[in-house]
Amino acid sequence: MPDTEIGIATLRAPVMPTSKPDIAELVHKYVDSYNSNDVEAMLACCNDDVVFETITNPGGSIRLNGKDEVREVLIATTLAFRERRHQLVGLIVEGDRAAAETVFSGVAAAELGNHVRLGEHVSIRGATIFERHGERLGRICDYS
Repeated sequence: MPDTEIGIATLRAPVMPTSKPDIAELVHKYVDSYNSNDVEAMLACCNDDVVFETITNPGGSIRLNGKDEVREVLIATTLAFRERRHQLVGLIVEGDRAAAETVFSGVAAAELGNHVRLGEHVSIRGATIFERHGERLGRICDYS
């Protein structure tokens, strides 16, 4: 809408605020995509330079930098489990950060080490911290 001059006053077209996706909306979309085994939809929720960390006690941790590294691990995870699901038990949001209490459950499609056998049901309680950087997720950190 162009500016309009009326007498001595100029009316300006309203400026519509640009709204970035709500962090809770991004988290739900990411988890729904995970549960659908849609790796590309998961990555669409993330910045190109996303940082993904998994911290497992006492198993150590991994840190992945960027969508390409994250894609490799997500694809491997989809192949490691015949069935898998992440359930959001609770979500606490503050600004651009969200903390989610989660339960992962799945059935192993292969021997996975740590005494997980083919066909064994796995259930892990954990927490995930999500951070939005701009329009998308910039950091995801899983604790289990």
